[in-house]
Amino acid sequence: MRKPIPIHPLLLAVAPILFLFSHNASRLPVSPNELPLPLAVSFAAALALWLLLGAVMRNSRRAALAVSLFLALFFLYGRVLAAIGSKIAPWLLPVVATAVLLLGIFFFGRPRREFGGLTVFLNLVSLALVCIDLATGVPACLRSRTAEMNKHGTAQAEMKSQPDIYYIILDGYARNDILDSVYGYDNSEFISWLRQKGFHVGAHNRSNYSQTYLSLASSLNMAYLDTLAARLGPESDNRSPLLRMIGDSRVVRELRQDGYTIASFASGYTGTDLKNADIHFAPRWALSEFQNVLISTTALPLILDRLLRKSQYDLHRERILYAFEHLPDAARLKHPVFVFCHILSPHPPFVFGAKGEKVNPQGNFTMTEGGSFQSVDKEKVRREYVEQYRAQLEFITGKARTMVERILATSPRPPLIILQADHGPGSILNWDDPEPDQLTERMSILNAVHLPGDTGRLFYDSITPVNTFRLVFDRLFRDTLSPLPDKGWFSTIAKPYRFFDVNAPQTYAAAHNTGGAEISIVAFILAEPKEPSDPALYARRLVGLKYPGQTRPVANIYVRHVRAKPEGVSVSQALEWYRESARAGELPDLGADCDSFQGKGPDGQPVTALFFPAPR
Repeated sequence: MRKPIPIHPLLLAVAPILFLFSHNASRLPVSPNELPLPLAVSFAAALALWLLLGAVMRNSRRAALAVSLFLALFFLYGRVLAAIGSKIAPWLLPVVATAVLLLGIFFFGRPRREFGGLTVFLNLVSLALVCIDLATGVPACLRSRTAEMNKHGTAQAEMKSQPDIYYIILDGYARNDILDSVYGYDNSEFISWLRQKGFHVGAHNRSNYSQTYLSLASSLNMAYLDTLAARLGPESDNRSPLLRMIGDSRVVRELRQDGYTIASFASGYTGTDLKNADIHFAPRWALSEFQNVLISTTALPLILDRLLRKSQYDLHRERILYAFEHLPDAARLKHPVFVFCHILSPHPPFVFGAKGEKVNPQGNFTMTEGGSFQSVDKEKVRREYVEQYRAQLEFITGKARTMVERILATSPRPPLIILQADHGPGSILNWDDPEPDQLTERMSILNAVHLPGDTGRLFYDSITPVNTFRLVFDRLFRDTLSPLPDKGWFSTIAKPYRFFDVNAPQTYAAAHNTGGAEISIVAFILAEPKEPSDPALYARRLVGLKYPGQTRPVANIYVRHVRAKPEGVSVSQALEWYRESARAGELPDLGADCDSFQGKGPDGQPVTALFFPAPR
């Protein structure tokens, strides 16, 4: 019988990369140009390792099995690390992975075993994985090709008398009053300095949207996103249209037509790396968002840290410093110039101390808001977030001040500088059921504009980013763009186009029910007899603990305070007490079917809660 040819290690070398591309196309749109390099490197590494082990074992099939085991451990390492986080000692996972690999090599390396059946099985499984990835990835690749942003032609005319324009986004930079009340940081000296330099800094500025892509798509197109949201629908999570709106925005198109040179800086964030600009500034070693996510799912960070002494956090830190250092260089470009620079700081990850000292967060590299701040101990999380955000913001503020000074000093004529945040921070933002103070923190932003010749009457304290360029274009080019009403809209990460007015947070739970029918809750709290200060809020928080990511309407909540063991009331005891109360008429009969939750409640006290479908 002819022995099967092992192709599974070569297929498994490319399958995880194709999977990441194809199954995240809507959330993380990636240019197809980013795929060849990681695919080639992974394929070549697997082939080289296979040939090397084949020579050592003197059997290509057994060597292929060992290589496939290594690839499985390598590509799953980052995901397992993200799942277990700090639950185990940091040295334990590498030791376990190494032990499994060595045992596998010993097992597959034994002579007189050909593993023909296992080879056929892995060939079929790996081929199926690649085919599935290609079936979903090719359409995404074609969409990306269609939407690929090409350079526009040269400008028809030059307007040398117009000022250079710098649009600088400091991601997550909060308004002065929020820095004071939430973070205990007095930023008044920086704000006063900006005003002395001729900046208008609003005291009540806020963003129009709660997420970067939404906010920048709106500000760069001088419009709200209602039409796009209506076209895609409230259930869509497709962010590709937002990336196209940012990459080929109305602001950039009109400035090109008016003779502006377009310059951009590498951000590390897929949608704001405007590589179609006339000039693109980037450090020599700069990872894209896709590359960072791919590396974080593997064991590569462990290898890079040990061998090269340069982590993803180091590269992220260098990219931020590069932007601050080289922004003034745009003054030497062909004038007039429009410079777009999205700096992902003071937004997490927190990689700087207050004096610029290097900070390395624990866990996998991530640029998401939560990052390593995922814990049931919300007070501890908020305290750590506040401390680290405040330190990073202090350093970023100093770098921003130096950068502005250099731009003003090196510009041949007074420039227009827009120093703006896309949204505020979120020390503990409950995306599924935000409270008013959380929304205030998230939507409150720094918004400072230096407009040559402005006497202080053009901008106003409550202006939002959607109106920034409407007023600028009206002043510079005599466009008749009336300002739009200044509004703020919140939406979740999962449903970015399901908007609700930040001025009416109390309507969110009712308007965005994601979990089905109403429920009633019977909660047994281990505490002194004291009702929750806000029973409705307490009930919604319990729902969030039991059904993460869902907002389910609560018909009623019945609270019983009990004395029990320190760990609280068992579920069986809670059911028995509930049935006794129902038989005595103290509680309504809610039926026999229920879900349960046992643990620390929203107020930190142990609670055992029963969740019943509300009677129809």
